[in-house]
Amino acid sequence: MGLYINKGKHPRVYKNKKKIHEPHQKMVRRDYLAEVIDEQYHANVSLLREIHEMKHQFLNQEVVQAKNWDKVVNQLNEISSNNQQHTEHEELIIHLLKTQEELQKQLSEKISKQEEFQTGVLNRLDQQEALTEKIFRQINHIRSILFERTNYLAEKIDEGYKITSSYVYNLMTGTDQPITFYLMNNKKGDKQR
Repeated sequence: MGLYINKGKHPRVYKNKKKIHEPHQKMVRRDYLAEVIDEQYHANVSLLREIHEMKHQFLNQEVVQAKNWDKVVNQLNEISSNNQQHTEHEELIIHLLKTQEELQKQLSEKISKQEEFQTGVLNRLDQQEALTEKIFRQINHIRSILFERTNYLAEKIDEGYKITSSYVYNLMTGTDQPITFYLMNNKKGDKQR
């Protein structure tokens, strides 16, 4: 954009129509205060730009940190929930172990009583076996006694029968021969016929 000169308000301002060859100024007057102010201004602008950039980065970092914090909070909640579940499971397992221990004690007591009962039964069986053996011996003894007595009584009855039959035979026949002789004669006669 070129230089605009308002000739209505400033008619005396000169405008060169030729091309200006640089540098056309031979002498420069420097104002150090203006330079310092200008440098300060540029530094302030640069600082403001950096501050805005840092603010933008800070906001982005704040969002990232908030997301990370939310993740950490969620993880802590999950860990707390898992810890609570582990605690509940641990309490349940401890309760089940105590119950199992009680059942094992009861079972051990029952087994001990059962062993005592079996020992008593075995002792009684041994006693019963001894008594049975004694009774068996006594029965054998009684049987042998009965056999002897029966044999003895059979012999006595046989003798008594012979005597009685001889007596009756003598009464009936009037002979003095014993009945056995008569029976033997009858058998011989039956064989001959």
